[in-house]
This record gives sequence, C-alpha cells and structure tokens, in this order.
Amino acid sequence: MSEDTAEDIVEIMDESAERQDDEDDEPASKRSKDDIEGAVQIEGSQDEELPDAEGMSKKQLRRLKYKKKWEEKKLEKRAAERIRKKEKRAALKEAGDLSKLRKRKDFRTMAQSNSKQRIALDMSFDDLMIEKDQKRTVQQIGWCYTANRHSPNPFQFHVVGFDGLSRKIYNGNEHNLNQDIFLHHEKLETVFKPEEIIYLTSESENTLSELDDTKVYVIGGIVDHNSQKGLCHRIAKEKGFGHARLPLDEHLLMKSRRVLTINQVYEILVHWSVHKDWKAALLSIIPERKNAQLKKDKSETVDPPKEEPAAVVPKTES
Repeated sequence: MSEDTAEDIVEIMDESAERQDDEDDEPASKRSKDDIEGAVQIEGSQDEELPDAEGMSKKQLRRLKYKKKWEEKKLEKRAAERIRKKEKRAALKEAGDLSKLRKRKDFRTMAQSNSKQRIALDMSFDDLMIEKDQKRTVQQIGWCYTANRHSPNPFQFHVVGFDGLSRKIYNGNEHNLNQDIFLHHEKLETVFKPEEIIYLTSESENTLSELDDTKVYVIGGIVDHNSQKGLCHRIAKEKGFGHARLPLDEHLLMKSRRVLTINQVYEILVHWSVHKDWKAALLSIIPERKNAQLKKDKSETVDPPKEEPAAVVPKTES
C-alpha cells in the first residue's frame, strides 16, 4: 500500500468529524432543524441537476440538494488536502529536511500476525437502527480496523451478519475494499461453533480476566443510544453462547454510564493483548469525560497511624 493511500484511509475515518465541524462553524441561529434541512435553497436554474423530482415533497428536495452539495464539497476538500500534503512532502524532500517527514510504519497483516485470537463484530442489527446510526456503526468498524492494523500482532478480525444497508454503506466507500478484515454475510452461529462464542456484554455476571485463543470474542455491532439495553446478553442466553463483561468494576470507579462504543471495546482488547494490563488498557481508552478513576488494591490501603498516648506531665506544687 502506498503512503498516499494510507493517508487517504486515515482521512476517511474523520468524515463524520469534518461534517460536524462544518455545521459547528455556523452560528446557532442558522442551525435550526428547518435551516439544516434546507441549507441550500433550491433555485429554478439548478433543478436540472436533480433526479426526477416528481412525487417528492419540498422537504425531500431540500434534503437531496443539501446532501448533493455536501458530498461535492467533501470531495473537493479531500482532493485539495491530498495535493497540499504532496506539495509539502515534495518541498521537505527538496530542502533535505527529512526529520519532519512522517516515518512509515511497517504494518502487519492478519496472515503475518503471531496472534490466533479471533474477535468478531456482530452486524446483524440493521433493522434496529436508523440509517444515521448504521453509518456510525460502519464508521466504528473502520476505527476497529485502524486499531488492529497498528497492533504489533493483529487479531483475526471478523465481521459477521454483515448484510443489508450497513454492508451497502461499507461497500459504497472505495477505501474499504482492500481492508484486511474477514467479512461474512452469514450469521454468527453459522461462521463459528456456538461453544466457541463468548459475547461481550456489560450485563454478564462473568468477568473477562484474559483472552483464550480457542474462543471468539464477539462485540455487538449496534449504536442504539441505550434503547436496546441488555439485548446482547439476552441473545447470548437464548442461543446458548458464553458471555462475559470487561473488568471495569474490578479496576475503576465510574460515576457515569458504563456504556462503551464498539471501537472502544475493541481498542481495550488490543491494548490488553499487547501489555497484559487491564488497568492501563481501560484508562488509556475510556474517554476522560467519563471521569474514570483507578480503584486501590487492598494491599495499597494504609491503616491510619495510631495515636500516641498523651505525655503525662507531673504536677508541680505551688
């Protein structure tokens, strides 16, 4: 893979953030619901650029026009950024200042990895998500891939039940075509033996202490804003899969919700596989806004010092 291609892959991971930045640049008064949907007014002179508008409402036309305009702007920005980076690298090479050039990292493929550990994302929840959340889920697959790719020994990364609109969204991005991921249309229990499956779910009473490469650890591929609480746990119990939870309660004090994103769970597993330290893995990945703090080990607790008896002062006769 060329360096420019690698840079392009990194760039597409920030698409959602770029769009949010574009929206945040506008004053709040200009970002009402109606204004966002109709950010670009439809003019008679530009109607020819749209597909057949027969049967579409004015609201649908505004959305279509806004989407088309944003996609054009996104492509222009990405092309300009690629040109800018190439010019910058060429200038640094010409000046002989190689110290500022980003060093290429030798990434290992799953085939080259010493790890046989299988991690799977279960993407069979399309019917429980709106399109916006399906796109977010696909984006998090990309972040999991990036974390795996940066590991010295990548996991054997599988995505199962990957059919439907989420798969179309994933395939619609040309940069995803060469990703080092095992993609399966088939359901989880078809790809793996049920006795091998350990579903990771915060409702489980079993605590994950280490990874077993004879098992496949499964992360539910769903963005549900907590509307499907306990879903993965129920599925695991109904289908007879094993289940476990990350050792958050054993190592951290957290006052906020313990819900983690798909990529955060994956990145914690990657960090643990490298350093074998749950505390460091959890603290390095869990966002600061959750205000997670380490629990002290019992061995670290220090008994309060015993009070010394007060000195007896002999009375003096007056």
